[in-house]
Amino acid sequence: MGAAPLMPIRYALPPDAEVMAEVTCAAFAEFEEFDVTREQSTANWRRNLLGEAAERPRPHHTRVAELPDRTVIGLVMGGPADPELGHDAEIYALAVRPGHQSQGHGRALLRAAAADLSADGFGSLAIRVLAVNERARRLYTSLGGVLAGEVPPDEVCYCWPEIAALL
Repeated sequence: MGAAPLMPIRYALPPDAEVMAEVTCAAFAEFEEFDVTREQSTANWRRNLLGEAAERPRPHHTRVAELPDRTVIGLVMGGPADPELGHDAEIYALAVRPGHQSQGHGRALLRAAAADLSADGFGSLAIRVLAVNERARRLYTSLGGVLAGEVPPDEVCYCWPEIAALL
């Protein structure tokens, strides 16, 4: 794995919804289990980002990574965990554009989200991933994530009992 160039990771804003959908769909295009269209993804991101903007004076749990030319190459979104996971916080989405994967961008995004969530008082973290997504599974394992079980029908869950392990 090569070292990631320094890149800005900033809070995502509602106008980012379309490019975030593009990144999400491109990152998961290889997995037939991912059946969300770009239009659906854009609508979902727009709804989530508008909701975050309305809840706080600043967006708080969704970030994007940009190249120096401001091209968005990755994203991460986290917040309170689904109670069935047994952890405080959850990463809902983590995606890096093909061509920029395996260069440290996902690692940097996950750490930025962990820092945000830790600052908001969350102590543990979980992330669901498609069981067939070996690249992501290797990333979570390399960062100390523990395989916590299956999430039917086609996902597995990794967790960090102490979110501080990612900081």
